[in-house]
Amino acid sequence: MTPNDSSVWVGRVIDQYQILSLIAAGGMGVVYLARDRRLGRHVAFKVLPEEFSRNHEYVVGSELEARMLASLNHPNIAGIYDFKEIEGNRCLILEYVDGETLAEHLRRKRMPVAEILDICRQIAAALEAAHRTGIVHRDIKPANIKVTSDGRCKVLDFGLAKSLVAGQTPFSASNAPTMLTADLSGQIVGTPAYMSPEQLRGAMVDHRADVWAFGCVLYEMLARRPAFSGKTISEIIAAVLKDEPDWTALPNDTPPKLRELVMRCLERDPARRPAEIAGALDGIESGSSGTVHQPVTERMPAALSLAVLPFVNAGGNPEMDYLGDGLTESIILNLSQLPELRVMARSTVFRYKGRSDEARDIGRALGVSAVLTGRVLHRGDRLLISVELVDVDNGWQLWGNQYRRKPEDIFAIEEQIAGDISEKLRLKLNPERKSLLTRRYTENVAAYHLYLKGRFHWAKRTAEGLQRGIQYFREAIEGDPTYALAYAGLAEGYVPLGFYCHVPPRDAFPKARAAAMKALEIDPELCEARTVLASVKMSFDWNLVDAEREARAAIDIDPSYARARQALSECLISKGDAAGSVAEIKRALDQDPLSLHTSAAVSMMLYFSRQYDEAIEHGVRTVEMDSTFFPAYLFLGLAYVERKQYSEAVAALQKGTELSGNITLMQASVASAFAFAGKTEEAGRILSELETPRGYYVSKTSIAAVYAGLGDVDAALTALEQAYDDRCAWLLRALVADPRLDRLRDQPRFRDLSRRAGVVAQRLGVE
Repeated sequence: MTPNDSSVWVGRVIDQYQILSLIAAGGMGVVYLARDRRLGRHVAFKVLPEEFSRNHEYVVGSELEARMLASLNHPNIAGIYDFKEIEGNRCLILEYVDGETLAEHLRRKRMPVAEILDICRQIAAALEAAHRTGIVHRDIKPANIKVTSDGRCKVLDFGLAKSLVAGQTPFSASNAPTMLTADLSGQIVGTPAYMSPEQLRGAMVDHRADVWAFGCVLYEMLARRPAFSGKTISEIIAAVLKDEPDWTALPNDTPPKLRELVMRCLERDPARRPAEIAGALDGIESGSSGTVHQPVTERMPAALSLAVLPFVNAGGNPEMDYLGDGLTESIILNLSQLPELRVMARSTVFRYKGRSDEARDIGRALGVSAVLTGRVLHRGDRLLISVELVDVDNGWQLWGNQYRRKPEDIFAIEEQIAGDISEKLRLKLNPERKSLLTRRYTENVAAYHLYLKGRFHWAKRTAEGLQRGIQYFREAIEGDPTYALAYAGLAEGYVPLGFYCHVPPRDAFPKARAAAMKALEIDPELCEARTVLASVKMSFDWNLVDAEREARAAIDIDPSYARARQALSECLISKGDAAGSVAEIKRALDQDPLSLHTSAAVSMMLYFSRQYDEAIEHGVRTVEMDSTFFPAYLFLGLAYVERKQYSEAVAALQKGTELSGNITLMQASVASAFAFAGKTEEAGRILSELETPRGYYVSKTSIAAVYAGLGDVDAALTALEQAYDDRCAWLLRALVADPRLDRLRDQPRFRDLSRRAGVVAQRLGVE
């Protein structure tokens, strides 16, 4: 029988239960209203999915769930009556709670503070009863809380609960869902808008995850809207990981201590959340006491956050796209210098290019208080630029202006826009801060336009785009040999050329180093150049000490520069510090949550750290953000290989190869997947093509992985020695952390090669 086929179940008498109607259905089961004819009472009849009943590990997990629920005897927790197998399906017989969910209750009316406090105390009592027995709910949300007609609250659905005592979760087998993953039916397990940051990152959780979720529910009861929202799961996750709720949305009559409690519950650092909720609620009265919060009539600087959406090319000429993008990036860079203002990163806002008409919705998704949009038209010898600053909360235009200038006045336009924004947002600028808004790296307007064109093409990250970007950076430097930012752009252009094997490493990385060093001679505080230097010292020089020093120096210069943290993460994984590497790359993603390159790097570090399930989870999430971004498929596919999900691995890697334009790095990864899957003919065919000289560079580190999968140890070691001679950018990470090379690690040639490369070859014990 199919559990969610109500036409089959409704109306039947099964064992002692008469199935009356369908209540709800989801990935973790289907719930029916039933009547217990033996005891004469209504019950909730939960049928677990058929897949669970066929899987022994899931059956064991469901029995654990039943035992956990049975141990929770509390008036604010819906109880369990029985657990049995009926007609081949595993069924839970649960207490039926009549009434409406808190979500329905909130939609129906605005709740007075006294009622909110009453409900909060009941939820807190239920959670603390569970926490005392070592159980964490992990899915607290308004839809999982019932409010009866007499005001009694019941917490429902401990189906995602985790036993801290046993150290297990229901369905905790190696292939089972954990955190934000899909269950057997393909649905998402958990509710991102109420999940704690540590839960979304796949870290271990304890009772403080429930405290966070309680804070989300409390905020929603007060503000009548979620603390974190977005149109897609990715947008919601980004909001939870990076953004602050809009605290101005809390009603003016919110007691100060209650306002403080919800803020403490929503601290991203679990250690700063309340140890227990019930005690924190003690003494909070529904009437205002202490400081009275006056209506908010203007924004305070501490709460200011801004997204600058990519300016629209109003003329439609694709040759002028660079100008709108360049203006956007420059304004972001200028405003980011102001410590009072939180400005969304370039890679995050550029995900919304062409959608400025959705500014308010985008602002809500990003969790910012204001959004700046703009239009650029190049007509004759004039630039016509119109800008608008919109309040996300109420949709009011905070400010708007039009600028008519000559193209050579572009510096003055940027400075005036940044200054006008700071004024309208009531930022008080002393002379030092004003100078931050007027900082120029060149006075040569033609060189600046060439630099903007270089950034425009560099951002495409294709081989053609990178080469065109490099050419524009060179022309900008010819126009102004003291243009440090253009040297940094040139350096940044060469790194991905070498990293993705578009050109040999001995061609790419020395040029990147030379450009970065020149940039630092002109401006020693240019963190982009110092980050490139860190990448070169790690990937080409194999000097991990200096590489780490440069990466940390870049972070000291600009702690918000996510690429610097990624460089540090890459250094740490090459040193064998898996935990440190993953921590740094996740910090980078927190700073720039919608950056595709940073997101793909998270999967890379999780793969090298042997955290394959999380690498897969994150890789899938990155692909969902942009299914055309080829790097997202690389480590998603390799993680599938390690989980022996070979068909999924080959599919992901072939898709990435197609999207990349068949670059050799991706082709070799497909060959390695075939090799480890035992498909030697398919692997050999690709290997033969890659080893036929055709004028492009092939990473011998990747070739070694193919031979390792085929079991040809000598050929694999020979390929690694060739990679050493080539100074392959992938060699260091592979020697330390690539699991595809594990069967080579005991070989004397492998150990000698590792010694010569200056690393300790080891198997990372972090699975």
